[in-house]
Amino acid sequence: MNQAWLIITHNEFDILKRLISLLDNEQSDFFVHIDKKVKELPALSVKKGRLFILKDRVDVRWGSVSQIETELVLLEAALQNGPYSHYHILSGTHLPLKPVNELIEFYNNHADEVVARCWPKDDGDADFKLRRYHFPLRHYKFGSAFQRRICQLTWRCVIKVQIIIGIRHLKKEAFIKTDNWLSLTENACKYLVSNKKQVLKKYRWSFCGDEYFVASELKEKGFRFFDCQNLLYVQFQYDTPSAIALDDYPRIQETGCLWARKFSSNHAH
Repeated sequence: MNQAWLIITHNEFDILKRLISLLDNEQSDFFVHIDKKVKELPALSVKKGRLFILKDRVDVRWGSVSQIETELVLLEAALQNGPYSHYHILSGTHLPLKPVNELIEFYNNHADEVVARCWPKDDGDADFKLRRYHFPLRHYKFGSAFQRRICQLTWRCVIKVQIIIGIRHLKKEAFIKTDNWLSLTENACKYLVSNKKQVLKKYRWSFCGDEYFVASELKEKGFRFFDCQNLLYVQFQYDTPSAIALDDYPRIQETGCLWARKFSSNHAH
């Protein structure tokens, strides 16, 4: 069965083109969401698979529910053109560390499972990111330096007031964290899309809720997961993923992981 590669991108379009070329075969369909803020769209093409550039584009704001909305928009588009073995959520700075045929064989061996890298339980992280009300986030990482500064100061004040007063919501909910870059089955996609309104409402005020919503919503309903700890290679600088130079690609292939991010054509050693 064919694979659906769902790609969220806003920059590094040379890496995006390389990603598509490495995955392009007769079993590959690509669904690409380009951030609404991008004015000049890249020229993308495939030789063997099918390519869909989403026209319904979301203005993606880091940390906000717009990231979840973007994933659901991609899932909706792919479901309309499926069915697929898996629906793979990727960033435009991903690159595969295995040949596409090996990747497809791996996912076919887990045909009835959502493939994700699960994180250890951290009640403090979930409590902060999901049970507090996070706003404003619109200019948390975007806009002028002044806009970002005002947004971040206001956000910190809002959080501090909630901590002092003891404001929480979703108190009875159990949350499970994975990387937001994962692979969903057909039925898992259908469940999330059919509950889109409820999901967006529930995670509306979350911070980085895209790390939690898939596993939290699906495991509660009995969907099977395969916890793949070598799914993704990421380099961190403190708590933030750092850029990877393309020259490092051969070295990272030796890690045994299936994927790596975030590659940059502008990054050097």
